Amino acid sequence: MHTARVGKIFHMPVPHAQLDGSHGKDVAQCWTERHNTKSAETFSPGLYRLLNSNIVTRDVEGRDAKGPNRMWATVESDKVDGSDQADYMVATKAIELLRERQEAGAPFFLGVGFVRPHFPMVQPKKYFNMYPQEKMKIPPLIPGDLDDIPLAGRGADGKGLNEKEESRRRMWQAYYGSVSFMDEQVGRVLDELDRLALRDSTAIVFTTDHGYHLGEHGFWQKGNLHEEVVRVPLIVSAPGIKPGRTSSLVELVDLYPTCTELLDLPTPKDLHGKSFVPVLRDPKFKVRETALSIHNRAGGGLRSTEWHYMKYGENGEELYDMVKDPDQYTNVVSAPKYAVILERARTQFKARMASAR
Repeated sequence: MHTARVGKIFHMPVPHAQLDGSHGKDVAQCWTERHNTKSAETFSPGLYRLLNSNIVTRDVEGRDAKGPNRMWATVESDKVDGSDQADYMVATKAIELLRERQEAGAPFFLGVGFVRPHFPMVQPKKYFNMYPQEKMKIPPLIPGDLDDIPLAGRGADGKGLNEKEESRRRMWQAYYGSVSFMDEQVGRVLDELDRLALRDSTAIVFTTDHGYHLGEHGFWQKGNLHEEVVRVPLIVSAPGIKPGRTSSLVELVDLYPTCTELLDLPTPKDLHGKSFVPVLRDPKFKVRETALSIHNRAGGGLRSTEWHYMKYGENGEELYDMVKDPDQYTNVVSAPKYAVILERARTQFKARMASAR
Protein backbone atom coordinates (compact mmCIF):
# COMPACT_ATOMS: atom_id res chain seq x y z
CA MET A 1 0.00 0.00 0.00
CA HIS A 2 1.23 3.49 -0.82
CA THR A 3 1.77 5.51 2.37
CA ALA A 4 2.38 9.24 2.49
CA ARG A 5 2.91 11.77 5.23
CA VAL A 6 2.63 15.53 5.05
CA GLY A 7 3.22 17.74 8.08
CA LYS A 8 3.47 16.80 11.75
CA ILE A 9 2.64 13.15 12.51
CA PHE A 10 5.60 11.92 14.54
CA HIS A 11 6.96 14.42 17.03
CA MET A 12 8.33 17.61 15.52
CA PRO A 13 9.50 20.45 17.75
CA VAL A 14 7.32 23.50 17.09
CA PRO A 15 8.14 25.98 15.70
CA HIS A 16 11.67 24.66 15.11
CA ALA A 17 10.78 22.05 12.46
CA GLN A 18 8.49 24.42 10.62
CA LEU A 19 11.11 27.16 10.57
CA ASP A 20 13.71 24.90 8.95
CA GLY A 21 11.45 22.39 7.18
CA SER A 22 13.04 19.39 8.94
CA HIS A 23 11.60 15.93 9.62
CA GLY A 24 11.82 16.04 13.42
CA LYS A 25 11.55 12.52 14.88
CA ASP A 26 9.71 11.14 11.89
CA VAL A 27 10.43 7.49 11.03
CA ALA A 28 11.24 7.23 7.33
CA GLN A 29 10.46 3.51 7.10
CA CYS A 30 6.75 4.24 7.65
CA TRP A 31 6.30 6.14 4.41
CA THR A 32 6.52 5.66 0.67
CA GLU A 33 6.88 9.44 0.53
CA ARG A 34 6.97 12.21 3.12
CA HIS A 35 6.71 15.96 2.90
CA ASN A 36 7.45 18.82 5.29
CA THR A 37 6.50 22.46 5.20
CA LYS A 38 8.60 25.54 5.83
CA SER A 39 6.98 28.69 7.24
CA ALA A 40 7.87 31.83 9.17
CA GLU A 41 5.78 30.91 12.22
CA THR A 42 6.61 33.42 15.00
CA PHE A 43 8.33 35.64 12.43
CA SER A 44 5.25 35.95 10.22
CA PRO A 45 4.62 39.61 9.30
CA GLY A 46 1.84 40.95 11.49
CA LEU A 47 1.03 42.07 15.02
CA TYR A 48 3.08 40.09 17.55
CA ARG A 49 2.13 39.85 21.21
CA LEU A 50 4.06 38.21 24.02
CA LEU A 51 1.16 37.72 26.38
CA ASN A 52 3.07 37.20 29.62
CA SER A 53 4.82 40.54 29.14
CA ASN A 54 3.96 43.96 27.79
CA ILE A 55 5.51 43.37 24.38
CA VAL A 56 3.26 44.27 21.45
CA THR A 57 5.01 45.03 18.16
CA ARG A 58 5.00 44.63 14.41
CA ASP A 59 8.78 44.39 14.35
CA VAL A 60 9.91 40.92 13.30
CA GLU A 61 13.39 41.15 14.73
CA GLY A 62 13.77 40.03 18.33
CA ARG A 63 10.64 37.89 18.60
CA ASP A 64 10.84 34.92 20.94
CA ALA A 65 10.58 31.84 18.71
CA LYS A 66 12.73 29.27 20.51
CA GLY A 67 13.24 30.86 23.90
CA PRO A 68 11.61 30.29 27.31
CA ASN A 69 8.61 32.53 26.55
CA ARG A 70 7.82 31.19 23.07
CA MET A 71 4.62 29.49 24.25
CA TRP A 72 2.95 32.79 25.12
CA ALA A 73 3.36 34.32 21.67
CA THR A 74 0.55 35.18 19.25
CA VAL A 75 0.75 36.71 15.78
CA GLU A 76 -2.13 38.29 13.87
CA SER A 77 -0.59 37.61 10.48
CA ASP A 78 -1.02 40.00 7.58
CA LYS A 79 -1.56 37.30 4.92
CA VAL A 80 -5.35 37.31 4.64
CA ASP A 81 -5.83 33.74 3.36
CA GLY A 82 -3.16 32.21 5.62
CA SER A 83 -1.36 30.65 2.65
CA ASP A 84 2.00 31.49 4.26
CA GLN A 85 1.22 29.25 7.25
CA ALA A 86 2.24 25.61 7.74
CA ASP A 87 -1.30 24.25 8.05
CA TYR A 88 -2.42 25.86 4.81
CA MET A 89 0.61 24.37 3.06
CA VAL A 90 -0.09 20.96 4.60
CA ALA A 91 -3.68 21.00 3.31
CA THR A 92 -2.52 22.11 -0.14
CA LYS A 93 0.03 19.28 -0.35
CA ALA A 94 -2.51 16.76 0.98
CA ILE A 95 -4.93 17.78 -1.77
CA GLU A 96 -2.18 17.31 -4.35
CA LEU A 97 -1.43 13.83 -2.99
CA LEU A 98 -5.10 12.88 -3.02
CA ARG A 99 -5.34 13.78 -6.68
CA GLU A 100 -2.28 11.66 -7.45
CA ARG A 101 -3.66 8.69 -5.54
CA GLN A 102 -7.05 9.00 -7.21
CA GLU A 103 -5.34 8.86 -10.61
CA ALA A 104 -3.29 5.85 -9.51
CA GLY A 105 -6.50 4.02 -8.55
CA ALA A 106 -4.91 1.96 -5.77
CA PRO A 107 -5.40 1.86 -1.98
CA PHE A 108 -3.40 4.41 0.01
CA PHE A 109 -2.79 5.72 3.50
CA LEU A 110 -2.33 9.46 4.00
CA GLY A 111 -1.18 11.00 7.27
CA VAL A 112 -2.03 14.71 7.37
CA GLY A 113 -0.43 16.49 10.32
CA PHE A 114 -1.62 19.97 11.21
CA VAL A 115 0.38 22.10 13.65
CA ARG A 116 -2.24 24.39 15.15
CA PRO A 117 -3.45 25.00 17.77
CA HIS A 118 0.13 24.44 18.97
CA PHE A 119 1.97 27.56 20.10
CA PRO A 120 2.87 30.05 18.73
CA MET A 121 -0.74 30.93 17.92
CA VAL A 122 -0.28 32.33 14.41
CA GLN A 123 -3.15 32.87 11.99
CA PRO A 124 -4.69 35.69 9.94
CA LYS A 125 -6.25 38.53 11.89
CA LYS A 126 -9.78 37.56 10.81
CA TYR A 127 -9.59 34.43 12.97
CA PHE A 128 -8.77 36.54 16.02
CA ASN A 129 -11.69 38.82 15.18
CA MET A 130 -14.07 35.85 15.27
CA TYR A 131 -13.53 35.69 19.04
CA PRO A 132 -13.37 39.17 20.63
CA GLN A 133 -11.05 38.94 23.61
CA GLU A 134 -13.35 40.95 25.86
CA LYS A 135 -16.03 38.26 25.43
CA MET A 136 -13.76 35.32 26.31
CA LYS A 137 -14.71 33.44 29.46
CA ILE A 138 -11.61 32.40 31.37
CA PRO A 139 -11.25 29.82 34.16
CA PRO A 140 -11.39 31.25 37.69
CA LEU A 141 -8.24 31.47 39.80
CA ILE A 142 -9.41 30.23 43.21
CA PRO A 143 -7.31 30.91 46.33
CA GLY A 144 -6.09 27.63 47.82
CA ASP A 145 -7.02 25.64 44.73
CA LEU A 146 -3.57 24.03 44.54
CA ASP A 147 -3.33 23.07 48.19
CA ASP A 148 -4.55 19.51 47.59
CA ILE A 149 -2.57 18.95 44.37
CA PRO A 150 0.89 17.32 44.79
CA LEU A 151 3.80 19.32 43.38
CA ALA A 152 4.36 16.55 40.83
CA GLY A 153 0.79 16.99 39.57
CA ARG A 154 0.95 20.71 38.93
CA GLY A 155 1.25 22.22 35.48
CA ALA A 156 3.17 25.18 34.10
CA ASP A 157 2.17 28.42 35.82
CA GLY A 158 2.25 30.77 32.84
CA LYS A 159 5.37 32.72 33.84
CA GLY A 160 3.38 35.82 34.70
CA LEU A 161 0.36 35.16 32.51
CA ASN A 162 -1.91 34.43 35.47
CA GLU A 163 -1.38 37.98 36.72
CA LYS A 164 -2.67 39.47 33.46
CA GLU A 165 -6.42 38.96 33.02
CA GLU A 166 -6.58 40.59 29.59
CA SER A 167 -3.69 38.43 28.40
CA ARG A 168 -5.46 35.29 29.56
CA ARG A 169 -8.51 36.32 27.54
CA ARG A 170 -6.26 37.02 24.56
CA MET A 171 -4.77 33.54 24.87
CA TRP A 172 -8.26 32.03 24.69
CA GLN A 173 -9.02 34.27 21.73
CA ALA A 174 -5.84 33.15 19.98
CA TYR A 175 -6.48 29.48 20.79
CA TYR A 176 -10.03 29.54 19.43
CA GLY A 177 -8.84 31.41 16.34
CA SER A 178 -6.06 28.89 15.85
CA VAL A 179 -8.50 25.99 16.06
CA SER A 180 -10.79 27.67 13.54
CA PHE A 181 -7.94 28.26 11.11
CA MET A 182 -6.83 24.63 11.38
CA ASP A 183 -10.43 23.43 11.06
CA GLU A 184 -10.77 25.33 7.80
CA GLN A 185 -7.72 23.52 6.42
CA VAL A 186 -9.19 20.16 7.44
CA GLY A 187 -12.33 21.19 5.56
CA ARG A 188 -10.31 21.86 2.40
CA VAL A 189 -8.96 18.28 2.49
CA LEU A 190 -12.39 16.77 3.14
CA ASP A 191 -13.91 18.84 0.34
CA GLU A 192 -11.33 17.42 -2.03
CA LEU A 193 -12.19 13.87 -0.94
CA ASP A 194 -15.78 14.66 -1.90
CA ARG A 195 -14.79 16.25 -5.20
CA LEU A 196 -12.72 13.20 -6.13
CA ALA A 197 -15.57 10.85 -5.15
CA LEU A 198 -13.30 9.15 -2.60
CA ARG A 199 -15.32 9.90 0.52
CA ASP A 200 -17.50 6.79 0.37
CA SER A 201 -14.48 4.50 0.17
CA THR A 202 -12.24 6.27 2.69
CA ALA A 203 -11.94 5.90 6.47
CA ILE A 204 -11.08 9.19 8.16
CA VAL A 205 -9.71 9.56 11.70
CA PHE A 206 -9.34 12.99 13.29
CA THR A 207 -7.51 13.15 16.61
CA THR A 208 -4.55 14.70 18.41
CA ASP A 209 -1.79 13.58 20.76
CA HIS A 210 -2.83 15.47 23.89
CA GLY A 211 -5.01 18.22 25.27
CA TYR A 212 -3.98 21.61 26.64
CA HIS A 213 -4.38 23.68 29.78
CA LEU A 214 -5.57 27.24 29.21
CA GLY A 215 -5.44 28.58 32.74
CA GLU A 216 -7.52 25.95 34.55
CA HIS A 217 -6.18 25.93 38.15
CA GLY A 218 -3.65 28.48 36.87
CA PHE A 219 -2.05 25.76 34.72
CA TRP A 220 -0.92 26.14 31.12
CA GLN A 221 0.19 23.76 28.38
CA LYS A 222 0.32 19.98 28.82
CA GLY A 223 2.67 19.04 31.66
CA ASN A 224 0.36 17.03 33.92
CA LEU A 225 -2.38 14.39 33.93
CA HIS A 226 -5.51 16.46 34.47
CA GLU A 227 -8.58 16.11 32.29
CA GLU A 228 -7.75 19.08 30.05
CA VAL A 229 -4.47 17.41 29.09
CA VAL A 230 -5.29 13.71 28.72
CA ARG A 231 -8.67 14.03 27.02
CA VAL A 232 -8.41 14.43 23.26
CA PRO A 233 -10.81 14.88 20.34
CA LEU A 234 -11.57 11.72 18.39
CA ILE A 235 -13.80 11.69 15.32
CA VAL A 236 -14.07 8.70 12.98
CA SER A 237 -15.89 8.57 9.65
CA ALA A 238 -15.92 5.30 7.76
CA PRO A 239 -18.00 3.58 5.08
CA GLY A 240 -21.03 1.85 6.57
CA ILE A 241 -20.80 3.72 9.89
CA LYS A 242 -23.77 5.88 10.83
CA PRO A 243 -23.19 9.26 12.53
CA GLY A 244 -23.34 9.07 16.30
CA ARG A 245 -21.81 10.13 19.58
CA THR A 246 -20.57 8.01 22.47
CA SER A 247 -19.36 8.34 26.04
CA SER A 248 -17.41 5.07 25.86
CA LEU A 249 -13.77 5.21 26.90
CA VAL A 250 -11.00 4.42 24.43
CA GLU A 251 -7.24 5.02 24.23
CA LEU A 252 -5.12 6.25 21.36
CA VAL A 253 -3.41 2.84 21.18
CA ASP A 254 -6.83 1.53 20.11
CA LEU A 255 -6.58 3.33 16.77
CA TYR A 256 -4.31 0.76 15.13
CA PRO A 257 -6.52 -2.33 15.65
CA THR A 258 -9.58 -0.22 14.85
CA CYS A 259 -8.12 0.77 11.50
CA THR A 260 -7.04 -2.77 10.63
CA GLU A 261 -10.55 -4.02 11.34
CA LEU A 262 -12.16 -1.25 9.29
CA LEU A 263 -9.83 -2.11 6.40
CA ASP A 264 -10.31 -5.87 6.83
CA LEU A 265 -6.58 -6.31 7.38
CA PRO A 266 -4.95 -8.81 9.77
CA THR A 267 -4.39 -7.45 13.26
CA PRO A 268 -1.14 -8.43 15.00
CA LYS A 269 -1.49 -10.34 18.25
CA ASP A 270 -0.41 -9.02 21.65
CA LEU A 271 -1.28 -5.39 20.96
CA HIS A 272 -2.01 -3.07 23.86
CA GLY A 273 -4.86 -1.56 21.84
CA LYS A 274 -8.40 -2.86 21.32
CA SER A 275 -10.53 -2.24 18.27
CA PHE A 276 -13.42 0.11 19.02
CA VAL A 277 -15.29 -0.70 15.80
CA PRO A 278 -18.11 -2.15 17.97
CA VAL A 279 -18.50 1.33 19.52
CA LEU A 280 -18.69 2.91 16.06
CA ARG A 281 -21.53 0.54 15.21
CA ASP A 282 -23.26 0.90 18.60
CA PRO A 283 -22.45 4.04 20.63
CA LYS A 284 -23.60 2.31 23.84
CA PHE A 285 -21.04 -0.48 23.47
CA LYS A 286 -17.98 -0.49 25.76
CA VAL A 287 -14.57 -1.91 24.92
CA ARG A 288 -12.88 -0.53 28.04
CA GLU A 289 -13.88 0.16 31.62
CA THR A 290 -10.92 2.52 32.12
CA ALA A 291 -8.49 4.54 30.01
CA LEU A 292 -4.79 4.71 30.91
CA SER A 293 -2.61 7.80 30.49
CA ILE A 294 1.17 7.85 30.95
CA HIS A 295 3.36 10.91 31.44
CA ASN A 296 7.02 10.18 30.76
CA ARG A 297 8.11 12.36 33.68
CA ALA A 298 5.21 12.61 36.09
CA GLY A 299 3.65 9.15 36.29
CA GLY A 300 0.29 7.90 35.12
CA GLY A 301 -3.45 8.19 35.45
CA LEU A 302 -6.51 6.02 35.08
CA ARG A 303 -9.90 7.38 34.04
CA SER A 304 -13.23 5.65 34.46
CA THR A 305 -16.59 7.20 33.73
CA GLU A 306 -17.02 7.94 37.46
CA TRP A 307 -13.53 8.78 38.71
CA HIS A 308 -10.07 9.89 37.65
CA TYR A 309 -6.99 8.60 39.51
CA MET A 310 -3.42 9.90 39.13
CA LYS A 311 -0.23 8.61 40.71
CA TYR A 312 3.18 10.27 40.60
CA GLY A 313 5.44 7.48 41.77
CA GLU A 314 6.22 8.18 45.42
CA ASN A 315 5.36 11.85 44.98
CA GLY A 316 1.64 11.78 45.63
CA GLU A 317 -1.76 10.85 44.28
CA GLU A 318 -4.95 12.51 43.11
CA LEU A 319 -8.48 11.16 42.91
CA TYR A 320 -11.48 13.07 41.55
CA ASP A 321 -15.19 12.34 41.50
CA MET A 322 -15.89 13.02 37.82
CA VAL A 323 -19.65 12.96 38.32
CA LYS A 324 -19.79 15.58 41.09
CA ASP A 325 -16.56 17.40 40.27
CA PRO A 326 -15.85 17.20 36.50
CA ASP A 327 -13.53 20.24 36.65
CA GLN A 328 -11.33 18.49 39.22
CA TYR A 329 -11.27 21.07 41.98
CA THR A 330 -11.36 18.72 44.98
CA ASN A 331 -8.79 15.94 45.39
CA VAL A 332 -10.62 13.30 47.43
CA VAL A 333 -7.68 10.92 47.78
CA SER A 334 -7.77 11.35 51.58
CA ALA A 335 -11.56 11.42 51.99
CA PRO A 336 -12.81 8.34 53.94
CA LYS A 337 -16.00 8.06 51.86
CA TYR A 338 -13.85 7.40 48.76
CA ALA A 339 -11.60 4.77 50.39
CA VAL A 340 -13.15 1.84 48.52
CA ILE A 341 -12.96 3.64 45.17
CA LEU A 342 -9.35 4.64 45.90
CA GLU A 343 -8.26 1.06 46.57
CA ARG A 344 -10.03 -0.12 43.43
CA ALA A 345 -8.36 2.61 41.41
CA ARG A 346 -4.92 1.80 42.85
CA THR A 347 -5.32 -1.90 42.06
CA GLN A 348 -6.54 -1.32 38.52
CA PHE A 349 -3.87 1.31 37.85
CA LYS A 350 -1.09 -1.00 39.04
CA ALA A 351 -2.36 -3.80 36.81
CA ARG A 352 -2.72 -1.54 33.77
CA MET A 353 0.76 -0.06 34.22
CA ALA A 354 2.25 -3.54 34.54
CA SER A 355 0.57 -4.70 31.31
CA ALA A 356 1.66 -1.55 29.49
CA ARG A 357 5.35 -2.26 29.99
